[in-house]
Order: sequence, then C-alpha cells, then structure tokens
Amino acid sequence: MNFSTRLSLQFSFLYSPYVEMPRVSARNVGMQAWHDSEEFSAIRETLLNVLPIFEGKDTLTLVAPCNLGGVLAVAHLEAACIDAGIPYRRKFLAGDDNLQFNPAILVQDSEGIPSSIFKDGCLRLNPMEMEFDLGSSGLRRNGVIEEVCQSAILASMVASNGALVKRLRPWALAGSWLRNTMDNAFDAQYSRIKELLSQEGTIRLVPMVEVEDCDLLSLSGISESLLQRMKRHWPKMDLAQRSSAMSDLMLPALEADSPSTARIEELGWLRVLSADWNSDMATMLGRIQRDWPKDGLGVHCARLVDQLLSTGKL
Repeated sequence: MNFSTRLSLQFSFLYSPYVEMPRVSARNVGMQAWHDSEEFSAIRETLLNVLPIFEGKDTLTLVAPCNLGGVLAVAHLEAACIDAGIPYRRKFLAGDDNLQFNPAILVQDSEGIPSSIFKDGCLRLNPMEMEFDLGSSGLRRNGVIEEVCQSAILASMVASNGALVKRLRPWALAGSWLRNTMDNAFDAQYSRIKELLSQEGTIRLVPMVEVEDCDLLSLSGISESLLQRMKRHWPKMDLAQRSSAMSDLMLPALEADSPSTARIEELGWLRVLSADWNSDMATMLGRIQRDWPKDGLGVHCARLVDQLLSTGKL
C-alpha cells in the first residue's frame, strides 16, 4: 500500500462519517477526576498526601525551572491556588538554587529521580512511570507521566470546579508534547491524556486545514499555497474530496526522514483546539519555543504564566 492510499484510508477513518465537533466553553466542560481511577493509582497516594499543605495558613511557594515545562506546571498550580483562595508565591530558578521555602512544590523534571516525592512539607515533582490504558481495549502500555500533567491533576484535586483550573485544563497535554518521546516511538501518556481530554469535552481534534492560525512547524515539503486553497474550499468539499486533498497535502511530509510518523499524524490530522483558540496547541508551543529569550528568563516565564491565567492561551 503506497503512502497516498494509506493516508486516504486513514483520513476516511477519521472522518467517516464527518461530523463537526461542537466548540466547548468553560461553562460546559466536565472535568473528570482522573485521580479517582485505578489507572492513576501510581500517583494518587503522593498527591493525596500533598493536599494538607493547601489547607494551612502558611504561604505556599511554587518553584520551577526557567523553561516552558516549568511555566505550564506552575500555571496549573497557580490556577488552583487562586480558585481556592490559597496564599502563594512563585519562584523561577535559573540554575540549581537551593530551595529555602516550606511548604512548597518544586517542579524538577529530573529524569534520574524515579518518582515525585513529598517530604517535610515539600513536594518535588518528577516524571513518573505508570501504565496507561489503551482506549477501551483493556490493554495497557508503560509510559511516563511528566510534571505538567501531574500539576494539572493536583490542581483539579485542589479546586475541582475552579474557573481557572478549567481554563488551564487543555494544557495538561502539553508537557508530553514537549518531550522527545514522540520523535522515537508511541507516547502512551500523550495518547491517553488526549483521549481523556477529548472525552470530557475539554479539547477537540481537527485536521490542520480547520485551524484558523496554524504553523507547519516540523512538517517538511508541505505546500503553503495548497493548504490555503484547501482552507478556502474545505466547507464545500465532501469526505472523498477531503480525503484526497489531505493525501496530496501530507505526502511530502511522510516521505521525509523526519519528523516521526506519530508527530506527522498529530500535526496533520489531530491538531488540538480548545474553547476560543484560533491557534492549536502545537502552534502556540512552537512559537513560544522559537522566540525563547537568552536573558531575563525569570521575568519571561512569569509573563507567560500571567498570560495563561488571564487568557488560557500562549
């Protein structure tokens, strides 16, 4: 089976029958308590043990590295603090500064540490191994739940009905997108969290043609002029026409050495959108990474957190 035929079949599967998914808003998003499910038992006990530090009178300190993962993790935690009326302060670390605050949550992203640890009033968030369900098949796949997703789950435990926690919910998926796992193999966390967010109505998945403001990112050989023509004619095209057009559009990317097939699928067919987004998640993350400054990182990270809290976008 050649590339074009495979692409056509894949697109037909995704759009058969083609139904426009409804746009969602913060008022009708139904967040699910992931931590209550057996699937997330590997991290449940640690996160439950942390909850008392959100209930005390002492100011909670949120600490993270000056990188995009740190920004996303802290934003989830700040959203929960604001929604729940918990006093907090944030600190971005440019290096290996010593943590002098208690109670505190420290986003570490330390691959050498096997799990998140809560000790002496301080939660140190690190990527953790766990098994993720593969849809409704009953099968599971080993993967890593990184610090951004853990922060999102903890935020939902602290303020399950919080407006800001709901606004930030789509970004629970962003941490796994930033990792390089998808460049080499199937990413169990990304696939599962994407599925859960879609099921609860927090995100919708659309082909790149349906994204108003969309960057090609790492897709090689994609014709910008063809993409723009497809956007103009897309509403009048039937399923067969859309399938054929997508095959023509994406064929050069599949024939290139990179990116991985998994990333091509996500960037071509499964762009992540949420309420009031005119750009997809991958586009927003890619632009922030492209324009990342060399100096003033702490101030830059703080501004990004403020932007996420006020708009839900990057």
